[in-house]
Amino acid sequence: MFSLSRNSNPKTLIIWSSLQFTFSISSLKVVWRKDQSLDQAIQNDKQWRLCARVVREVLNEPGQVIPLRYLEKRRERLRLPIKIQTFLARNLGLFETYMDRIKPKSDPVRFFRASDRLNQFLEEEKKIYSENEPLIVSKLCKLLMMAKDRVVSADKLVDVKREFGFPNDLLVNLVPKYPEYFRLYGTPGEGKSYLELVSWNDNFGKSVIEKRAEEESRLMGIRKYYLEEAENSKNRAAMEAFLAKLLATISAVKAAYGELQMA
Repeated sequence: MFSLSRNSNPKTLIIWSSLQFTFSISSLKVVWRKDQSLDQAIQNDKQWRLCARVVREVLNEPGQVIPLRYLEKRRERLRLPIKIQTFLARNLGLFETYMDRIKPKSDPVRFFRASDRLNQFLEEEKKIYSENEPLIVSKLCKLLMMAKDRVVSADKLVDVKREFGFPNDLLVNLVPKYPEYFRLYGTPGEGKSYLELVSWNDNFGKSVIEKRAEEESRLMGIRKYYLEEAENSKNRAAMEAFLAKLLATISAVKAAYGELQMA
């Protein structure tokens, strides 16, 4: 095995000690421990994405209803690993089934549509997005401000919309409402399309720490103003008390001097 003597070059000794330290780190054994909470969250997210694809497919249909066999043929496109009937059995609260005809003279077949419970959930989700729309707009502006040339691929933005808390109709309804901030080029899903930041808002460019510092500075300024006012009021009260005492003393002296003159 290669070894070094005490008479070796100092630079060689330094390099050799660094290599030994590196080898000792690389030889460490890391014990792999499963995080059950994280694993469960990942599984829940997979299930949510699967349900979201099916729900979106149904809601995009005319009348928001679809025959079961039609959806069965779209399993591959939806990346659904199980049969539609199995999916419905595992997610009873999402849809309700009923019998209807595809054509007036055809035999009745099974249709399904969104359940009342799902519709209530979608309305609640829509309400939450509406209440937090200013926050969503600022978040999208910040994302574009950090992007190169203030431009982001619309298709990539759609892919990560849930991770950023953006609504599903981000490019269809939200972006057109704010032409002063956003401009969409092309059509998502049909070739290249981009979302551009039109104007720069300095307020969106401030970090949370900067905003807190400004707020603390503002509050400290207000507090300082009131402290100065209180101090001035205290000084004025002390001066008025002194003048009142002085005037009382002068009056007492004058009275005593008048009595002496009369005597």
